[in-house]
Amino acid sequence: MRALIHPKGSAPELNLTACWLVWGTYADDYFPALYGHRRDMAGAKVFNARLSAFMPLDSGPIPDPTNPVERGLADIWSRTASSMSANARCLFRRAIQDMTESWLWELANQIQNRIPDPIDYVEMRRKTFGSDLTMSLSRLAQGDEIPMEIYRTRSMRQLENSAADFACFTNDIFSYQKEIEFEGEIHNCVLVIQNFLNCDTPQAVEVVNNLMTSRARQFEHIVATELPILFEDFNLDASAREKLLGYVEKLQHLLN
Repeated sequence: MRALIHPKGSAPELNLTACWLVWGTYADDYFPALYGHRRDMAGAKVFNARLSAFMPLDSGPIPDPTNPVERGLADIWSRTASSMSANARCLFRRAIQDMTESWLWELANQIQNRIPDPIDYVEMRRKTFGSDLTMSLSRLAQGDEIPMEIYRTRSMRQLENSAADFACFTNDIFSYQKEIEFEGEIHNCVLVIQNFLNCDTPQAVEVVNNLMTSRARQFEHIVATELPILFEDFNLDASAREKLLGYVEKLQHLLN
């Protein structure tokens, strides 16, 4: 994954990207292990609120870390933010906050033993999966030549959501047995569909597969019909177009 995010990056750049992915994976496992079994929602909120303090936008002082998640975040944030513009730093911080805040949503469902409805699940799954963090890392690798306004367009947001949903659904299908039978997880698209439609596992897998197919087709349609218009609307030169196509190619790897 880290090589696909930064295929032409230097060794230090690749290392930094890998650190973010490792940190996110570790923190995602650490959080429910610490607060899920104890059903400690209050402690979880305090834990999450403290994380922002380790991502200062002005490179100011930070509190003393009290656990591995805080210590790791402080380290890689300082190494990443120093080379970013103020706007990019703010957007990157928001992507991390969205991911960590989504863990509270998962924990609340776990405590209530509540299987979410499909619409709620799909919207939140992108955050719990760390999709925005992964895509933010990919954008950083493209440099500053692509205007940030492009990433906020309807076409690019739908392109990113299509790729993210496909990757999330793929993960849920392959992880279903491990998560449901062995871990007691309730945040899985197959289980969400089973519960919502009152159907069996094979039928739910078929529905999820159909959703994946529709996301893949949406991605291909946007690339073929909307991306050329985006190039013209923003009057991108050849170099910027090449970089944006490079970013789209990275998104496409999520569909493979």
